Amino acid sequence: MKKHVRRLTAFLLFAVMLTAVLTVAWAPEEVAAERTILDVEKELKECQAMLAEIKSELAKIQSEISSLESKSGQNDKLLESYQTEIEALEAEIAIGSEIEESYDQKRADVAAQIALTESEYDYQKEQYKELMRFIYENSADNTFELLFTSDNLTDYLSRRDDFNDIMNAANDLLRSVKSSISDLEQLRSSYEDTQREYEEYLSDLRRTELDYRSKVDQYETIAQQLGLDVESLKSQYSGKNSRIAELTAKINKLKKEREELYARESDYKWPLKSNVSYRVTSYFGYRNDPFGKPTTEFHKGLDIACSVNSNIIAARGGTVTKAAWYGGYGNCVIIYHGNGVSTLYGHMNKIASGIKEGVVVKQGDLIGYVGTTGRSTGYHLHFGVINTNQHDATGTQYDNPDKYLPDGYYTKKLKTK
Repeated sequence: MKKHVRRLTAFLLFAVMLTAVLTVAWAPEEVAAERTILDVEKELKECQAMLAEIKSELAKIQSEISSLESKSGQNDKLLESYQTEIEALEAEIAIGSEIEESYDQKRADVAAQIALTESEYDYQKEQYKELMRFIYENSADNTFELLFTSDNLTDYLSRRDDFNDIMNAANDLLRSVKSSISDLEQLRSSYEDTQREYEEYLSDLRRTELDYRSKVDQYETIAQQLGLDVESLKSQYSGKNSRIAELTAKINKLKKEREELYARESDYKWPLKSNVSYRVTSYFGYRNDPFGKPTTEFHKGLDIACSVNSNIIAARGGTVTKAAWYGGYGNCVIIYHGNGVSTLYGHMNKIASGIKEGVVVKQGDLIGYVGTTGRSTGYHLHFGVINTNQHDATGTQYDNPDKYLPDGYYTKKLKTK
């Protein structure tokens, strides 16, 4: 008995599990919400805004590239000028280095001459001092003393000649000392002049080297910027072009999707609410001019007379392309439905709140109220159809509303296709 119970329990458990698996396996997948015209229009506007922004950026980049390229010739000349100046500065620095070496040699030579002259001066000065000391210690006070102290005349003459030689030697030595002093003064003055010239030249040379470094830096900067900026901008330009191509393709795809969504809607509806009493007073085509002159005119739509402020609705879903005063049509709304077809609603007393250019409306949405604004003889709705894919006999793109409006609302003058 227990064995049968266990088998039954196992079977029931298997059946439950199998049911759960089959339920999961056969459960319908969640269907994504279908896109509406509003969804497509929103995405389309976003893409168009992005496209306009990128095109603006692209134009700016192109302008910058053109500006750089127009300056390239000037920059090339500037670079050539810099190159010439750099080469001249290099030559000047090379010559300057040689002159600096010659100044160093000249300074060394003058310094050596000064040292030698100072040594000679010191020696002559000491010699002169010794000679003066000897004369002082060994000379007689006067000639008579020399005469009386001499042994004889020959001795006197000899001693007098020796004294004169010593005095001449002393005078010569004194002149040499004075000459050495003069030479030293000239050498020191020459050395100072040489040193001043040397320092001035070194200052000029350093300025030349700074100018050289500055020119080289400017040259490299201009050359680098000219090359890198143009390449960078061209790279950006290429990227923006690619993005424009992507957005253009997406916009075309969205427009096609919008056309398909428009095409899925039902046929055109009567443009007045169902509770509005009306009568058609004028058809599409030639008619007597209600204003008298000229006697006839071509009427481009359907006139539907009704009471003031009767509700006007969109005959089909689409995008509002005009919601403003429109010449003889007065307050007017035009709605584009795709495939080149638009509907026009004229002589409104007032355009409905929220209806403005760019707004997407659904079929049956309230768009305005019947009036008699513009070129009108009474309260009525002028309903027209614009088809940019064809021209009528008058050369306009207005089409006969009979082709679009449903049967049963008025007696049509033209069979619908």
